[in-house]
Amino acid sequence: MVAACAKGALLRRLVPSSLSCASPTKGRWQGLGTQHCGYCLPCLIRRAALVAGLHPDPDPTLYTVDDLTARALDTRQSEGVQIRSFQLAIERLRARPALAPILIHKPGPLFDESPARQAALAGVYRRGLEEVGALLAGVRTRPG
Repeated sequence: MVAACAKGALLRRLVPSSLSCASPTKGRWQGLGTQHCGYCLPCLIRRAALVAGLHPDPDPTLYTVDDLTARALDTRQSEGVQIRSFQLAIERLRARPALAPILIHKPGPLFDESPARQAALAGVYRRGLEEVGALLAGVRTRPG
């Protein structure tokens, strides 16, 4: 969506003012103000979209965990849970690309959608995971 935005200049101006984080106040325990954590599901999708869509410009967002590759992220802590979940989903889809049309039904049935619409949704799912996969390249996760 970022790359295809009809008003790219406006988007670039508004990105620093927007907020996508699921828990923007969790940094308060570290003495931080309201900001993006950088590792929850909405933050990861935001980051991936901005990295892909703003390229070659960087994502101007301030994240609590700014560099996801700086250290291995603990999968028993919130910082590593969603990342590992994405890594597993990305690995599964890379190993078996034909699963995309099946996996889109996991959140709920899509029987009311036409086959063409279901195929389009599978494409969005696949491209979205590829975009997040590019963001997570080189990110390490481990328990404890």
